[in-house]
Amino acid sequence: MRYRRDVSAGVIVFHRDDDGCRFLLLLSKLTKRPLWEFPKGGVDEGETLIQAAIRELEEETGLSREQVRIVEGFEHKEDYRFTSGKEEDRVFVRKAVTYFLAEASHTDIRLSAHEASEFVWLPLGEARSKLRYAARRRMLDAAAAAAGCAQTAA
Repeated sequence: MRYRRDVSAGVIVFHRDDDGCRFLLLLSKLTKRPLWEFPKGGVDEGETLIQAAIRELEEETGLSREQVRIVEGFEHKEDYRFTSGKEEDRVFVRKAVTYFLAEASHTDIRLSAHEASEFVWLPLGEARSKLRYAARRRMLDAAAAAAGCAQTAA
């Protein structure tokens, strides 16, 4: 089996409305099973993590750098492993993802047709329930606290 290391960056995006904070989740088309995720993707050569995160955010959601405010001081790292491919083409991947936090100025989303099939803006408790992995729920909780949105937790 071959081995590969991937480095990615992403953004946990929230928006404030009259009912509090809502968090953006995308339903990935790139996973074997349906999986709600934060916008993220690979870091290109020469890019910083934050540059990659913002580029991926725009590619996947249509939200540009001008339409979000990065929350200074929030940076969360996630490491996980998975296998990709079949039989002799199987690859063991070790992935490191760095997430940043951003507040969106609006909720209009233009999905990337090949990366996600749906999007939702959800209050913290509902967003937590859509996330499959406990580590991602903890990361969302940390993001909500940093954004001043933790009081809306279910």
